[in-house]
Amino acid sequence: MQIKEVCEKCKLTKKAIEYYESKNLIHPQILENGYRDYSDADIAVLKEISVLRKCGVSIADIAEILTSSNKPAALAKCKYITELRMQRLNDIQKCMDSLIANYDINREFDYLQTLDEYLYTIKEKLVFAFPGNYGLYVSMHLGRFLNGTIDTDEKKYAYDAIVQYLDRVDLYLPAELSEFLEVLFNASEKIDAAKIEEETNGKMHEMLADTDGYLERNREEIEQYIEFKSSDEYQNSEAGKFQRYMLNFQKESGYQEVLIANMKILSPAYAEYLKKVEAANDIMLKKFPKAKDMYELN
Repeated sequence: MQIKEVCEKCKLTKKAIEYYESKNLIHPQILENGYRDYSDADIAVLKEISVLRKCGVSIADIAEILTSSNKPAALAKCKYITELRMQRLNDIQKCMDSLIANYDINREFDYLQTLDEYLYTIKEKLVFAFPGNYGLYVSMHLGRFLNGTIDTDEKKYAYDAIVQYLDRVDLYLPAELSEFLEVLFNASEKIDAAKIEEETNGKMHEMLADTDGYLERNREEIEQYIEFKSSDEYQNSEAGKFQRYMLNFQKESGYQEVLIANMKILSPAYAEYLKKVEAANDIMLKKFPKAKDMYELN
């Protein structure tokens, strides 16, 4: 069908449709006379774009959603980022209220110059800096220690060093892990990412609180786990390959020297946590010497 009919069906302007085509969101057939012939599939995509745009989704994010094999999950990630921003809108509202009460531009100008550092938590800034599953992986792995803000020059330098490091290294996420992260943010299942984060680290906290007791209570399961991790079945599996990749990555990429060192500066809680993990690691290796080859501090 021709563009005039498409405009009527989708309630869009001609310019809007041409713009979406220029962004490769739709691909109408071009006839010999140069006219576009829009299919029912093009109509469906334009209606989808219209809905997403009215929800405030950016063109870049729409492009990702349209090509995603899990559209609810892709949209949920956009919603997650939006919610992070909304959580900080109160600070902007306070600025506007102050201006309404006393229109002092110089005061608010100085306030807004420093707002960027304090407006978002370190965790949020990392998610913004690295959109997609890479940022989600970093957030899920380290985010629970990064709920503070950058409030000193030392932390600013540490944060910049971490961003430069993460932007430089080539961290490969296997398809299975990438798909798992997609599921975490599947809107249809209403998964609470913060809750999953807490549950994922629950056993670690339990072990750190009483390492000896935890290891004894779970001795049989731990021995079975060590046996499995040492087996050819695991070593030849995708999970085993990914573990070896990560161990090699940590050794060769400056993981300890850059990422971990600056994480300690950004988060005293992480530095304290690392001390407890190191102590627990020593106890673990004394009780289960066979774990030496498969147990890695992280």
